[in-house]
Amino acid sequence: MKRVLLINDCKFEKIVIKDLLIRLGYSVELGDEYEALKMSEELSPDIVIVNLIMKEITGDKLIKKIKSINKDIICILSSSNELNIDEYKGKGVDGIIQTPIDPDKLVGILQYKQNESKKLRFCPYCGNKLGDLSGKIIFCPFCGQHL
Repeated sequence: MKRVLLINDCKFEKIVIKDLLIRLGYSVELGDEYEALKMSEELSPDIVIVNLIMKEITGDKLIKKIKSINKDIICILSSSNELNIDEYKGKGVDGIIQTPIDPDKLVGILQYKQNESKKLRFCPYCGNKLGDLSGKIIFCPFCGQHL
C-alpha cells in the first residue's frame, strides 16, 4: 500500500482529501506546514500532497525542501487556483491538482506519476481518460498539454 503524506493547513480539506485517498487504497498521514519536513523524514512517504497557500510558507517552497531530503518522493501541489505545471517543475513539483479535487483527476495524476514508464491511461495535467489513444498521441486531446 502506498503511503501519502498530506500537508494542508485547512482541516476540512485535509479530511475530504484523506477520505478520498483511503477509498483509493492509500495509507494517509496528515500534517501541516510546521511538521512537514520532520514527517517527510520519519515516514518516508511515497507521495506528498501539499497545499500551495499556507500561513507561513507556500507549498512549492515546502516541496523544494522535501525534495532536498528525498528526491524520489512524488510531490503534488494542490490549489483552488488553476496553475501551470511548467511554472513549478524547477521547484520539484511533480504534478498539480485543483481543489475541490475531482477523484478521476487525482487518480490520473497519481497513476501517471507512479507508472511514468508505462502506457498512459490518464492525462497527467487534466486527468481525463486517454484509453487506447495514449500510445498514439503527443498532445492531450482534452487540454492540449504535451504528453
